[in-house]
Amino acid sequence: MTMIFSVSAFAASGFEFLLNVPFGLNVGLPTKETKDMFGSDNLTHMGADVGVDAQIGYMISVKEGFGISLLAELGYSFDSYGYGYKTITPEAKASYWQYYHSFKLGLLPKFNIGVGKGAIAIGIGGGAKIPLAGKSKITATIGGVEAKTEVDLKRQDIVDLFSPSVIGYLKVTFDYYLFFTDNIGMNFGLYLGGDFAPKSQRIGVNAFDFGLQLGFRFGPKA
Repeated sequence: MTMIFSVSAFAASGFEFLLNVPFGLNVGLPTKETKDMFGSDNLTHMGADVGVDAQIGYMISVKEGFGISLLAELGYSFDSYGYGYKTITPEAKASYWQYYHSFKLGLLPKFNIGVGKGAIAIGIGGGAKIPLAGKSKITATIGGVEAKTEVDLKRQDIVDLFSPSVIGYLKVTFDYYLFFTDNIGMNFGLYLGGDFAPKSQRIGVNAFDFGLQLGFRFGPKA
């Protein structure tokens, strides 16, 4: 880090701001305790996530064509997580879903590589999504007849009923910045990651996330 800062004194660095809209899918991953309770014959469920992220920080230009961004990430996230399982009889199955509206807060360092008129950025980071409201839903199907139970959750309900009451997340991002001027560009990206959703007595589901993100970037080129 000392080398980076000493070299950057002779290179262009500056404030960086990105506004992204991520949207994608996730694959539900029941916890071990969930599998032990309901059996190993689980059903794979696909959930979804979408939101708005602001990434704010500073890019340190190490040399021409290469820079390191130190970014804080905050925003809104909507996430759904689900898992299913078969019951004793072949005609019966059940699904459990969690839906959350959350405030996101994290860190996302990035490595920026200049490519022609644009730049490629690779980010590795994580943080926490704090659910402010949500819903849990159980759907059971027996002999072709479906029954649903839904419960709305406020922040205090989530704190009282789940542990942890936040969603930890990790992610890797791959972005391409297409610049219109020296400091303004559009962002086209991909992300991969993992969510660790709230659990009740360790019963619940985690998720593997993947998707796209589009947005705008203000800041110096690499």
